Amino acid sequence: MGLMPLLYSIWLLPQAAQEQTLQAVIDSLADQHGTVRLQPHLTVCSSLRNIAALDAASAYVKQIGLLPLSATVTGVASGAESPFRAVFIEIENSPALRDFRETLRDLTGAGELHPPHVSLLYTLDRNTQQPMPQFDAARLRVIAKDCSTRIPAGELILDRAAVKTTEDRWENVRSWALARML
Repeated sequence: MGLMPLLYSIWLLPQAAQEQTLQAVIDSLADQHGTVRLQPHLTVCSSLRNIAALDAASAYVKQIGLLPLSATVTGVASGAESPFRAVFIEIENSPALRDFRETLRDLTGAGELHPPHVSLLYTLDRNTQQPMPQFDAARLRVIAKDCSTRIPAGELILDRAAVKTTEDRWENVRSWALARML
C-alpha cells in the first residue's frame, strides 16, 4: 500500500497579543479536561490534498491585501456534533471574510466551509487522541458559558495566513505541522 497524500488546511491566525490570550484559555481548558492542546486559529478551508493549489492560494492572499482582517466575535458556543467544534468562539461571517473563504475554497478545491469560528476545546483525549463521549451537549454548554466570561467581546484581528498539514488524519492533532505561511 502506498503512502497516503498529506492533508492541508489554510488557517487565519490571530495577532500575537490575542493569540497569547486565547492560547492561555485553550491550554487551561485542555489541562482541566485532559484534552489535546491546539493553536488558536480560524480555519479558512480544509482537507486539501493538492499542494500545487496552495501556490494559487498564496498568490491570492498576497494580491488582495486583506490581512490584517478584523473579525467580529459574536459569542462563545458549543456543540457535541464534532470534536473539533466542541467549544468555540463564534465569528461573524462578514462579506469580506465570506468572500475570502469562498474564493480560497474555489481556488484549492477544498470541501464544505463550516461557519467561521475559533475553537477553544477539542474533545479529543490528550493521550489517545480519541473522541471523549463524556462531553455531552449539557457539559459543553457549561464549559462554553464559563469561557464566555474569559473571552473579550469585540474584534479579533487575524493577521497571518498559514497552511497546516497532517500526515494521516486531522484527529491526529500531534501530527499537525506548519507547511508554510501564505
